[in-house]
Amino acid sequence: MPYSFKTSGWPERLWRTNNRDDIARGNVPGSYPYSTFGEFISDRAVENGIVWETGMPLTLTVPDNIQLTLVSTSTSDTGDIGIRYLDGNLIERTETVTLTGTTPVTTTATDIRAINNAYSKNGPVIGAVSFTNGGVTYAYIPAGDIQFNTSLHRVPAGKRLMITSMYAGSASATADARCVVKLETSFINGDSFADQGYLHPLGAVGLQNGSATFTGFGPFPIPAGEWVGFTFKGSKGLDVTAGLFGYMENA
Repeated sequence: MPYSFKTSGWPERLWRTNNRDDIARGNVPGSYPYSTFGEFISDRAVENGIVWETGMPLTLTVPDNIQLTLVSTSTSDTGDIGIRYLDGNLIERTETVTLTGTTPVTTTATDIRAINNAYSKNGPVIGAVSFTNGGVTYAYIPAGDIQFNTSLHRVPAGKRLMITSMYAGSASATADARCVVKLETSFINGDSFADQGYLHPLGAVGLQNGSATFTGFGPFPIPAGEWVGFTFKGSKGLDVTAGLFGYMENA
């Protein structure tokens, strides 16, 4: 018997809101689980940085309909890299690029406006793989790693990200290394600054060689086209991680 989305006596909105298990099972059309993870390792104090891959810039430069150039620091990197990006209309797309070692190779896409994920399809890369345009690094996979870890994502067109839990952590060899991690978005009071890349804090936690997890709230909605992610400030060198869990649904 085929699965039915009709539930006797329950409005569709109430049924969908109360069935996260069914979203996880793939039984709610247009909805699917979503998570982010970012990590940044610094050897010095950072006044303001994004929790994404070490080797990335500290600030966000929004991709504006660009083509990316991929290159490795090792001639041995000849595997496939999967890229999940948003196109010129902010529609989520995927592309696979085959590395050619230290020889640069470009994406087929020429209208990239966000990179939400990039990963090796052939195990850990040998050298560091950079994704650049015009001298700006938009994604980075360190040597020996398998993916671009970033807590900063942009919600695709036609979707809404619903956040249900989040976490942050900081570790340092220095006992008094203090860290503040903030959840930030590109919108405030109904105004969007996604294309400019201006981020506005929603909340923060102070850490000192510790972690914090927040669950059981919301869900908190992030509209289509907006950025959401974590930034940090550290008083000394440290390793900071942050991410969130939730689900996408049709806007």
